[in-house]
Amino acid sequence: MPLKICFYEDAGFSRFFPLAYLRPVYVLRAGIVPLYKRAKRYFKDADICFTAREQVAPLLAERYRDIPVNIIKKADGDVLFLNGRIRDYGDLPELVAKATASTGFRVGDDLAGMLFRPDLHRSIPTVATPREYQEVFNTEVSSIPFVGTTATLYDYCWHIMADIEKEIISDFALLKARLPDSSKAQVHDGAFMVNRGDIVLGYGVEVLPGAVLDACKGPICIADYCRLEPHAAVFGPAYIGPNSVVVAGKITASSIGHTCRVGGEVEESIFHSYVNKYHAGFIGHSYVGPWVNFGAMTTNSDLKNNYSTIRSSVGGEMIDTGSIKVGSFIGDHTKTGIGTLLNTGINIGVSCNLYGGTLIADKEVPSFSWGSGSPYDRYDIEKAIDTAKKSAARRNHNLSEREGDLLRQLFEGRIDPAGIMEF
Repeated sequence: MPLKICFYEDAGFSRFFPLAYLRPVYVLRAGIVPLYKRAKRYFKDADICFTAREQVAPLLAERYRDIPVNIIKKADGDVLFLNGRIRDYGDLPELVAKATASTGFRVGDDLAGMLFRPDLHRSIPTVATPREYQEVFNTEVSSIPFVGTTATLYDYCWHIMADIEKEIISDFALLKARLPDSSKAQVHDGAFMVNRGDIVLGYGVEVLPGAVLDACKGPICIADYCRLEPHAAVFGPAYIGPNSVVVAGKITASSIGHTCRVGGEVEESIFHSYVNKYHAGFIGHSYVGPWVNFGAMTTNSDLKNNYSTIRSSVGGEMIDTGSIKVGSFIGDHTKTGIGTLLNTGINIGVSCNLYGGTLIADKEVPSFSWGSGSPYDRYDIEKAIDTAKKSAARRNHNLSEREGDLLRQLFEGRIDPAGIMEF
């Protein structure tokens, strides 16, 4: 029987705010595909489902209609709960294949995965909830063997950002055979492509005169219906998602999601989806959530003048990232005004409105902040949702009621961990 893989959230989810306010970590992206899809590299025939916090599960189910959320149909095979923060699978696939009994796989004090074999899940209904698996685990934990694994986990947002180049390369190698160049791509005279064998152009892609794609340092994947305008330069490894537009500027070693508009300079960054950075300005070593709009000349710092490691604030705690290059982590629906400058290692919450043409020096900006620095005004929640609806409509998208409800909960300070798995 095929293996059932259930991606789950553990207590570490809060270290990925603001990006995890509206979604689990495992649907974030470092390369071309979301983190959960990496499992197919190692468990090719596995059937995947999601377990998630009760607070985000309704919105997750709405966005991923083809993947069960908090419903586990176990059939008769093994059920492997995989930590949604998994980074490198290491020897975990081999350990799972060799396991003769239900087993937990440890990474230090955390669990990378928990395998339920028939010896442990016989009493669980064929269609079950995560809670039923949690209860069986809690009852039988004293009899479950735990082994160490060389797999690793993401601990903070900047770890995801640090994997961009290698993950684009890995994803490209697996996807290239399934994403051959489309004969329907239109490359105009005067456009330049360097190392053409490592460039894939999707259906309906248009590369206009004066655009440059340079894959000398890594592959480039341009997804369906993208347009690269004159004076746009893309340097690999890089991914540009479907329906995105790249205007004049430079994109280097970045993963741009679907329906983005990108100009200016972007380096080693991830734009999740629906990001608008149409104008000049620099964004580097950053993860930017959906529906973020950068005003013209918005620029972030990703390197200190003394080249020391950058500290970032997570939940009010200052953490040394161990890296000399860390930019910004920006939550959904946040907007910046023209000339906004962002500090190194800054965390900006959801639905913020930052402006004033000055440096935002705070290391952590609370969600729904309005202004140019501390103390911030508080964005009225209904006005914030109205702005979010208008932004979505400009991209022919409707903001769902579930997303609006979740934004209201966040505004009220309700961060509910119910639904995490405690293996």
